[in-house]
Amino acid sequence: MWFKNAQIFQLKDTESLDTNELIDKIPEFPLKECGSQEEFSFGWLPLIRNSEQWSLISDRCVLFRAGKEEKVLPSAVVREELEAKVAEIELIEGRKVGRKEKSDMKDELVFTLRPKAFSKRTDIWAYIDLQAKILVLNSTNASMTEQLFKHLQTTLGSFPMTPLQAQVSPASLMTDWLTKNEVPASLETGDECEIQDGSEDKATIRFKALEPLSEDVTRHLESGMAVKSLALRWSDKLSFVLHEDLTLRKIKFDDALKEAAFNDSQGGGLSDMDANFSLMSLTMREFFDSFCLWFEIPRD
Repeated sequence: MWFKNAQIFQLKDTESLDTNELIDKIPEFPLKECGSQEEFSFGWLPLIRNSEQWSLISDRCVLFRAGKEEKVLPSAVVREELEAKVAEIELIEGRKVGRKEKSDMKDELVFTLRPKAFSKRTDIWAYIDLQAKILVLNSTNASMTEQLFKHLQTTLGSFPMTPLQAQVSPASLMTDWLTKNEVPASLETGDECEIQDGSEDKATIRFKALEPLSEDVTRHLESGMAVKSLALRWSDKLSFVLHEDLTLRKIKFDDALKEAAFNDSQGGGLSDMDANFSLMSLTMREFFDSFCLWFEIPRD
């Protein structure tokens, strides 16, 4: 299990966080089939479909998975049905359909059509690292993140966590790295960069397949633009695109790590997952130490 994206949150009061309780309770709050009039349902999923393995533990880290099932009702279908119904009323009754009536008709159509809509399932992986005192999600989707937090609170009664609190502006720091050519020793710049100006329209320029330290980039930064996202490589272990909100996207772990995980595995689904998770979580723990230094993130 190699995450391709990462949101990192800091855990508060880890002394009271009982991961054994979480492991025991996860099967009690599974993802259920979305009801006929439910917009969506959310719950825990086994790590591998049709298995009884709901979590993995490795060196004070706990891996788990949740899922969201939602009814997909295309807006074009609703709009087409609504237009047809409005046209029928206007033709037969010879009157215009008002805004309020049209809104009520739309709600009624959604209610009627939703049971016939097909369901789509999306999952989200996460793990808790009690040593680093962090929660790491493999998603940057705000809706999925919110649902995961709510479900953790439902499962445990409470779940104390907080977003990362950088003491320096990530955008300003990344801009300084490029304009002053002072990227931390453990980092190398990649070939992707997005910059934005501070004006009201927030004009954005994206550079790809271009060295961020090139004159084409630094010239714009020196004119007052700031880095919004930047491709980086850390310690020959992973590469990623770092965004100003401190999310990591397009993560790629080094092939040497994946090969080591392959050699550690006994073969098979759960064994492979266990070996991958062990090396990934240890790498992310080490990375987080550097991450906190760069952005002056306070740690308990």
